[in-house]
Amino acid sequence: MPLARLIVIDGPDLGREFEIPVRGGGIGRGDDNAAQLSDPAVSRHHCSIELRDGALCLVDEGSRNRTLVNGAPVTVHRLDGGDEIVVGQTRLTFLPAEGVAVTRPPAPAKVTIEVGTRELMSLAGAPGEQRARRHLASLAALGDRLRSEIGKGREAVARATADACLAVLGADRGFVIGKDGARAVPIAASTAPGDPAGASLALPRDIVDKVLGHGRALAVEAGTAAAPRAALAVPLAGSDDTAILYAERRGAAPWDSLDVMAAACLAQIAGAALGAAETQGLLARGQAALEERLGAGELIGRSPAALALFDLVARVAPTDATVLLGGESGSGKEMVSRAIHRASRRAQGPCVAVNCAALTETLIESELFGHEKGAFTGATEKKVGRFEAADKGTLFLDEIGEMPLQLQTKLLRVLEERRFERVGGTRPISVDVRLVAATNRDLGDMVRRGLFREDLYYRLSVVHAVVPPLRERSEDIPLLAEHFLARMRQQVGRRVVGFRPEAMRALTAHAWPGNVRELRNAVERAVVLGRTEWIEEGDLPPHLGVRVQATARRTATPTPPLGSMAISAASAASATVAGAATSLPGIVVPGPELTAAAPAPAAPVAAEPVAAATVPPAARSLRELEREGIVAALAATGGNKAQAAAILEIDRSTLYKKLKEYGIG
Repeated sequence: MPLARLIVIDGPDLGREFEIPVRGGGIGRGDDNAAQLSDPAVSRHHCSIELRDGALCLVDEGSRNRTLVNGAPVTVHRLDGGDEIVVGQTRLTFLPAEGVAVTRPPAPAKVTIEVGTRELMSLAGAPGEQRARRHLASLAALGDRLRSEIGKGREAVARATADACLAVLGADRGFVIGKDGARAVPIAASTAPGDPAGASLALPRDIVDKVLGHGRALAVEAGTAAAPRAALAVPLAGSDDTAILYAERRGAAPWDSLDVMAAACLAQIAGAALGAAETQGLLARGQAALEERLGAGELIGRSPAALALFDLVARVAPTDATVLLGGESGSGKEMVSRAIHRASRRAQGPCVAVNCAALTETLIESELFGHEKGAFTGATEKKVGRFEAADKGTLFLDEIGEMPLQLQTKLLRVLEERRFERVGGTRPISVDVRLVAATNRDLGDMVRRGLFREDLYYRLSVVHAVVPPLRERSEDIPLLAEHFLARMRQQVGRRVVGFRPEAMRALTAHAWPGNVRELRNAVERAVVLGRTEWIEEGDLPPHLGVRVQATARRTATPTPPLGSMAISAASAASATVAGAATSLPGIVVPGPELTAAAPAPAAPVAAEPVAAATVPPAARSLRELEREGIVAALAATGGNKAQAAAILEIDRSTLYKKLKEYGIG
């Protein structure tokens, strides 16, 4: 077992080491001390090291010359590694049983040259050997920039490297080029202002093969006889031999050995940074996948419905298949889409979400595909669309059922060809995007009514899943509530321990028509308004304490396979008589009132409902029922469209579209 030690760093016994037993020992000139010193200024029993409360402590024995620790006199001092002990004319340092101690030198170090990193970067403008100074200064600036770029990913590191080509080498153009199979693909480019070649590059394949195959830097002649150029191609070490640093400058003057050495140094630094960025990305993706499997991500639950959903995410995420998510509003479709993204190979890329219902018909095309400058009135600058922003990542289209028909055609083409043009543009833009779409509407019925393209429907539903409503996995409510509480308890200045049993019973008894979103809002309200360290039932929204009514419940509205039977008004009426509530798009057909504690009565009490049950009502279309529901919601709110949209559980922009569609003034 290793023992703690005292090392003499100054005094008559300089260099001696003393092992201190576990029980401790004395320090002084006496023969019975663990650290016996020859310094005449030290007492026979100057001080001792004792084991107190599981730690070694230095205890002064009342010596006339006192005992100092780190320059201060002590009576009892708990020892830490590196503590400096002074007794008489002797200085010792304490080294714990495990580890290394940092000691103080006996005299200040003599500084011969002092150069700050910012001064190093300013060498580019200093007189003398200009190129060597420029190389050093630019490499120092690159290292300073890479500290922040590595965390942003491989593309950010490549951009910094391409920019450094111009600064380090005095090049007119710099490229970082990757290899995708047999094809060279630019990862990043940087060009000097006024270079006529711009960012286009024609790189001979034999150059790529030589640089990557032999791992050597090559200086080559490029350009034409009328416009000669000198080029350098250097392998980027540490990036799996799949990237090249390529620099080019105008003129016939060749690169010399100093330039080639500087390019090689730049490639070494950039290659290490690229490798670090790739490793960080792999770790982040692995952590995200592990969090999803262990329930530490956004998806929480142990119910059979939740476990089936987790299994679907695990099977779908590694592929690039298009996914269509159905389910009620607030059930967590966007969280599922983000879980798919985090567990996929695109996890380091962007995950861009677009709510199609929140955009007007005139803006949605520009929002998705971008526009060129001057494409329409007000287009003063070029804009990158969401598809382009999601390149190498995932695009989540929420409320896909609200997309205009004419735009559905363009979306279908993008999904098939992976190319599009910006509004007002003619140049095709290629993208690598994985699409996840979601809706709370019946797309199959919309196809039959001519409101949604059939071919797009089939293209979207390569993998079709329905996110279950919260009431179908009520055993997950305590888990979700605790999860939201853990995230929100930092918002308040008091300690929040958890939920009282009656508060949790109120949560589990509620039907949650707003699903996970409503639960999260309820927990947030309780955390903000609560006064004690426990969430009481009174801290929850008032309606949670009332017995749940069947009118607050809705059945799920997944998108059924095209060709399935639509719900008829007669079947809705019969379901109402049986005591169930049937959900149709935009309107709920309620049954008799039910409580969470008691089942529905077997038969209605009043005579009128019985008579109504014997005479089926006239069949009405879904459009009529939807229109009737909108009119009823507006009447109930006195024409307040925001409140009506909340009652109907649709976005306000969707309500405006419906008002226009049905001619409701």
